[in-house]
Amino acid sequence: MNSNGAAAAHVSPDLSAERSNLDVPLIALWSVSPERKAQVIDDTTNGSIPRPLYYVLLLASGGIAAFGLLANSAAVVIGAMLVSPLMAPIFGIALALSRGDLHLLRNALVAEFGGVLLIIAFALLLGLLPFALEVTPEMLARTKPSLLDVFVAALAGLAGGLAMVDERTSPALPGVAIATSLTPPLATSGLSLAFGAFDGAWGAFLLFFANFLTILAVSAAIFILAGFVTRAEIGTRTDFLKRFSATGIGLLAVATILTRQLIVTIDDWRLNQAIVTTIEHAIADNPGARLARVIYDQDTDGSVNVLATVTTPRSFTPQKVEAIQHAIADSVNRPISLFVRCAITHDVAAAGSANLLPAVNLNGDFIAASVTPTVRLTEAAAQTLRELVSRRQNFELLDVQLVHLPIGPVIVATVSGARPPVPSQVKLAQERIRKRAGDETAILLVRATTTSDVTAKGRVLLGDAQFSPMTAADRALQDKVETRGKTALEQVQNTFVDSIDAAKHGDKWEVRAEVVSARVLQPADVGRVAKELTALAGAAVTLSVLTPNGLIIEARGFTTVQRSVEEALARELAARDLSERAAQSK
Repeated sequence: MNSNGAAAAHVSPDLSAERSNLDVPLIALWSVSPERKAQVIDDTTNGSIPRPLYYVLLLASGGIAAFGLLANSAAVVIGAMLVSPLMAPIFGIALALSRGDLHLLRNALVAEFGGVLLIIAFALLLGLLPFALEVTPEMLARTKPSLLDVFVAALAGLAGGLAMVDERTSPALPGVAIATSLTPPLATSGLSLAFGAFDGAWGAFLLFFANFLTILAVSAAIFILAGFVTRAEIGTRTDFLKRFSATGIGLLAVATILTRQLIVTIDDWRLNQAIVTTIEHAIADNPGARLARVIYDQDTDGSVNVLATVTTPRSFTPQKVEAIQHAIADSVNRPISLFVRCAITHDVAAAGSANLLPAVNLNGDFIAASVTPTVRLTEAAAQTLRELVSRRQNFELLDVQLVHLPIGPVIVATVSGARPPVPSQVKLAQERIRKRAGDETAILLVRATTTSDVTAKGRVLLGDAQFSPMTAADRALQDKVETRGKTALEQVQNTFVDSIDAAKHGDKWEVRAEVVSARVLQPADVGRVAKELTALAGAAVTLSVLTPNGLIIEARGFTTVQRSVEEALARELAARDLSERAAQSK
């Protein structure tokens, strides 16, 4: 009896030790108090129960996410992330698998995947409503997952798990860190189904599933490493592997799919960079040309169809497009079909500005973009000519091109107007272009096309005569002056008046007539008519008669259109120089 008791007494300590060893955590890399463990287990268990309030929150989160996606509002989508309760069941599944708790596992699976189906169905219903009109970038961003999304989910799961078990960290962190990767993809999947985009729906669900598995695995590892699982709960190695085999296989399958997708994404990025770089290099010498957008599609045979949208002052020639197409094909080593959509634009800066071709740096500051000398000279010429033409009536700048000749760079400017510019005007423009561009060898060649402005009254000789407001009395007097002037001029033998305009400037009248005559009118003839008109108007009248060959006849004598313009330009420059000197003296 005593010996048996002694034997029993001898064995009991070993059995007690063995039982106590089973209750010891398998691993405990950091200290978590028993109270905190109990609280985490209790919170996780309660959060994994599929209660009605849980599904109401899911409907709210799914609706917010769907509306945010349809409105392309990142802020609204973030709001859906904050209220989503999908995080808690994932922790429940992770804890149940780690501890072998079948009851918790059942509740958590029902809560998680019941919620998944509910969000997808609700988003599908919203997508069928009339206000769901188009796919948005917020939706597209969630239809093409890659392996990078798995890494993001792993970090989110790590942050959420650590916040859950560490009592020093806010318990609100898991909802912020993890829900970001769950509700929006599910809402995108439902909306994609509503739009008939089944590939997009699968891609969005794959993003959710990858995030779900990754967060599940990371959370389970945290529970084990934090000492939430005892040796008895972990069971044998075989039991442990059985419980996590589905998770491991799923992760491996998803990682394989997403790795392939990542490879495809990297290839697409490289192809896109090669196309963009080649096009930008090819149009670098085209003044004012900018690559705005590139869209491409790859055929099954490996060929690539490229649509490039370019903002440019003039359309590209087919030869230019073909050269760019060959350059892209050589760069990517694939057959290329290039289509260039030219959006005609012109870069215009404020008068006197030297900042050409603005660009933006990473600080958001505007800077002068780095351009080739050809582009800089052309842009400087275009801006200078726009400033000069804007001060001249009846002139329009149509085009500016740069041609390289043995003598040097020649700027060919095409303008239209009632008359060609005179040499002194071209010289002034050339000097200003050279100064702005810093190139003293640049030569300006103006290619002028003559236009005529004609109204029901006749050719417009004085814009003020036909387009400036007048009182009824002045308009009646204008008609009398023009009628008398035409009659008086045609009294000269074989003289015909094609057009005549009279404009009032202050207390004086200016009259301009265009005539065709068998002989040249004399200043005396013009002076006689001017006196008649002065008597009729009761105010001083200045009369100028223009002939088709550019001769101007006035009472004071003869001149030409070119000489008249040059004299007016000289007076303008002298007045401007005097004004600048006066300003400097102050």
